Amino acid sequence: MSEKFDIVICLGPNDVNIINLMIDYTKKNIIGYRNIYIISYDKNIKIDDCIIIDETIFPFNKQYIDQYISNGEYKNRNGWYLQQLLKLYACFIIDGILENVLIIDSDTIFFKETSFFEDDIPLYSYGTEYHLDYFRHMQKLHPSLMKQDINKSGIAHHMLLQKKILINLFKLIEDYHNKPFYQVFIENVNPNINSSASEYEIYFNYILFYNRNEFKLRKLDFDNRPRKISYINNNHNYDYLSFHHYL
Repeated sequence: MSEKFDIVICLGPNDVNIINLMIDYTKKNIIGYRNIYIISYDKNIKIDDCIIIDETIFPFNKQYIDQYISNGEYKNRNGWYLQQLLKLYACFIIDGILENVLIIDSDTIFFKETSFFEDDIPLYSYGTEYHLDYFRHMQKLHPSLMKQDINKSGIAHHMLLQKKILINLFKLIEDYHNKPFYQVFIENVNPNINSSASEYEIYFNYILFYNRNEFKLRKLDFDNRPRKISYINNNHNYDYLSFHHYL
């Protein structure tokens, strides 16, 4: 069976102490991938069996984002918004990458074998989080972008992105605003709100509305935990866990 997707992980300084363990579990339990690309804040970092991508090759950076949020209460969130855009643009910028890209947050560890295609049908997990400001931001991007299922959220710490869908998503928004997608995304962030936008919610609710018959939803069991070895090594029945540095 030929590989259907590549894996992309965005790495910032807060997750350096967990990335090697995360990669070990990713290689062990994610089924069917070809390459692992790490978009890194440090182009000199080396991780076995991974391709390091310098984040400076993208058409935006923290300084660009600062233009729009530097006067706000949460001006230190430029790195958080940057990694969202890096994920969305990876399949356009990284040379030779496949058109299906599995994004996994760098603090998220899969403990069970997990597939992301059933034959040729993409599989999407989901969460239950509801954060109103994400949807206020989405509505500014395009009126059709709104929450599609009250019981399901795209916040699941990973997401399979397909280039063909991103092309249509970007076109929808760029035609509406007559600007590049990344500019529209950042211009509509509220810098006085800690978490004003979500790339996962944008993509998830877009496909629920525009591509509902082209994928399957499936529920994976996951939770958020403090970054402690006792939690990571503890026996549990979760498919995956996210170990956030701020918990």
